[in-house]
Amino acid sequence: MANQILQTFYHRMLPLYPPQAEKFLKTAGAQNLNQIAFRYTFSVEAMVHISHIIEDAVIANRRSAALHVSFQEMSRLLPQQARYQRVAEAALGVWLYGINDIPATALVSLPRTTLIDTADTVLTQYWFVVAYGAGIGMTLLAEEVPSLTGADRYYEGFYTFEPDIAYQMVRILHQSYPDQVPPPLSPEQLLEKEK
Repeated sequence: MANQILQTFYHRMLPLYPPQAEKFLKTAGAQNLNQIAFRYTFSVEAMVHISHIIEDAVIANRRSAALHVSFQEMSRLLPQQARYQRVAEAALGVWLYGINDIPATALVSLPRTTLIDTADTVLTQYWFVVAYGAGIGMTLLAEEVPSLTGADRYYEGFYTFEPDIAYQMVRILHQSYPDQVPPPLSPEQLLEKEK
């Protein structure tokens, strides 16, 4: 039930953002992507590009944000372990979501990191990266769409830098995994905390 909340949230939010083509990523630049919310259908390469923008923001703003990332399958984390070592060192905490399809010994130990097995849930259909904390609210949420060729993976989703959307995503993740994901502070509570 709780995992279906994410599905409902995704389908409610998607139409609110203007569509963009993958070519947009090459012309917009990373700085502009921090100011433009949009929806898209993208390849894995383009999804990685946007994911790295969010991860880089967490690295650049040490101890400012928590990061929630769906790899869909934990084996997809393997080639990015060195990068995620830097992300985990910079983040307040990291929550990695995916099907536990590899032995635990295959993953290096990352500081302040929680692995969440999403087997048998709708979360296996979604790629998301959410950075949320003081001064940071970035969300990439996309659903995998069937490929005509069968070999390639494509995603339809949206990217936004609105703190309230990031907050709502983390709330949904907390509702889905209350024992593993702490309840987030609201954007208003974060502002009060900064004072």
